[in-house]
Amino acid sequence: MDVLLATYNGSKYLHAQLDSLLVQTHHNFRVLVSDDGSSDATLEILENYRARFEGRLVVVPNPHCGQGVVRNFENLMVASLQDGQAGWVAFSDQDDVWLPQKIERCLNEMVRMEEEGGEGLPCLVHSDLTVVDESLNVISDSFARYQRMDPRQCSPLSLLSVNQVTGCTMMVNRTLLQMALPLPRETIMHDWWCGLVSGSGRRRFVSAPLILYRQHGANQVGAKDRSLKTRLLRLLTNGAGIVGRVRVLGGATYLQAQALQLRLRAVGLDGGYVSEYLAWRGRPFWVRMVGYRQYYVGPELDRISRCLLWFK
Repeated sequence: MDVLLATYNGSKYLHAQLDSLLVQTHHNFRVLVSDDGSSDATLEILENYRARFEGRLVVVPNPHCGQGVVRNFENLMVASLQDGQAGWVAFSDQDDVWLPQKIERCLNEMVRMEEEGGEGLPCLVHSDLTVVDESLNVISDSFARYQRMDPRQCSPLSLLSVNQVTGCTMMVNRTLLQMALPLPRETIMHDWWCGLVSGSGRRRFVSAPLILYRQHGANQVGAKDRSLKTRLLRLLTNGAGIVGRVRVLGGATYLQAQALQLRLRAVGLDGGYVSEYLAWRGRPFWVRMVGYRQYYVGPELDRISRCLLWFK
């Protein structure tokens, strides 16, 4: 299997993540790295670790350098697929710490899914995380609870609106890679797109936290306090900005769902639930209010704000 590690100016925390990969209980994997144009010591650190990985760390040339995290991960996905060695890939951020059994636990679930009839289907495994600060002090022992989400209950339908697949915990099989690539320009995040593609196959959530999810103020996507008190305070201090971001996200999710519909048609799979979702998004507000809970998951304030602010 391959671990896909996307880097960009990650020298501050990269040592800890590479060290955590070296002590995994499952050892049969390569680390493919794609760098997005780092100007710090990231590439030097990678070179220094090359010998410790005994040939299992490979820096992949990045023809999309400077285009951001989505294209950086896409470069890794393409490299792994074209290389043809790995049956599964796991996605890694540069600033986290993987617990020793992370790969083993996810791989066991993946193999079990495929043995249960998932072979040949797009399969995805993801897990909970422990939220920590930049010094690895625990903020919350469960990212899912901290975000007031329940990934076990999310469906292919609700994933169209709310991503509950955290990319740095994600492992996918080769079939999913083939279906996911190339990432459409409407892709919001690579992990969300992979989660959507898994809706045509199988997805499994491991409730145990397998990663220390480091929060340091410069995360591309991070964990935020989603308590009612904190969220109301944000609305009072930056209401216009929050409303604007929600509306932009609403438009982006609609376009991403359209892209999924086209991809499913292209590979000959049923996208009926996507068509249902797109049609529902175009209905009047009073119609959407009746059944919004099956489409929008998470805290009730989030659900209602989407219903109010997301249009076709």
